[in-house]
Amino acid sequence: MNKLLVGAAFFLSVATAIPAAAQPVGLGTSPQGTLTYAVGAAVAKVLGEKANLQSRVQPSAGTGAMIPLVNSNEIDMGFANTLELYDAFHGVGTFDNRPNPKLRTVAVIFPIRVGLFVRNDSPIKTVADMKGKTVAYGFTSQEIIKKTVDAMLATSGLSVKDLKTVLVPNLVRGVDEFNAGRVDITTFALGSAKVAEADASVGGIRFVNMENTPAGLAAFKKEFPTAYLDKVSPAPNLPGVKEPITTMFYDYTIFASADMPADKVKNILKVLAENKDALGQAHPLFRGMVIDRLYNDIKVPYHDGAIAYFKEAGIKESK
Repeated sequence: MNKLLVGAAFFLSVATAIPAAAQPVGLGTSPQGTLTYAVGAAVAKVLGEKANLQSRVQPSAGTGAMIPLVNSNEIDMGFANTLELYDAFHGVGTFDNRPNPKLRTVAVIFPIRVGLFVRNDSPIKTVADMKGKTVAYGFTSQEIIKKTVDAMLATSGLSVKDLKTVLVPNLVRGVDEFNAGRVDITTFALGSAKVAEADASVGGIRFVNMENTPAGLAAFKKEFPTAYLDKVSPAPNLPGVKEPITTMFYDYTIFASADMPADKVKNILKVLAENKDALGQAHPLFRGMVIDRLYNDIKVPYHDGAIAYFKEAGIKESK
């Protein structure tokens, strides 16, 4: 009888452990159709194919709803740009007085390149020339975009008060207003399909170069602390880039709760870091992932599991 009871108890412990071990990794994103959803789907695909690790994309209304769920460890991991993660951790900006102190960076995964563009025949040649012109603004459903516009204008000492505005809810509507001739300037990520649409619609567009001066960079960083300025050269997939220009870059991140087991984070990060090509096939932005920049100081602490992987892989923190 005792042997039967011991055997039954052993069987029960194994049976209850199996579902926990097989529990899919929850990947928090914004709704379907957004960048974070596409990135989450790409990560889920690679984790399944390369590590036989089950994961599930868990869309929320937006990053404002998803990030606190990661902080509380109700969702395993999330995706957001560096400023959103910074604001959420510190309780500033769009998370004013709502800090999420258990958030931990897992990796900086790739840069987003954004710019301000005009019609190719526009007299606007510099950001300073935008004074008094009309710009798409507001972005009520994408508050982070308003911050990118503010930062890019600041490189030449301008604020949105120096321009006329047409309020739009999102990036797509901003381009639609541009195509219709109701704004002189709008913004979007370089290389996007919507940019190609604008280029064809108005007979050619041109991204405007930003001056990278000490004063301009300081003003830029004041508006968007985690962004940076860098060069982009013309390429067939970059309509509107007519010559080498300086434009805005900001990074996307993977993050988790401090309560997520370190071994789990380390193993997931190892799979992603060692399968860049597969990630790039799943989503083209991952082609811009730089392994030496996965561990990058964005003023949000890194997860213990991520630090363990970086030490093992010999990757040092970049500033």
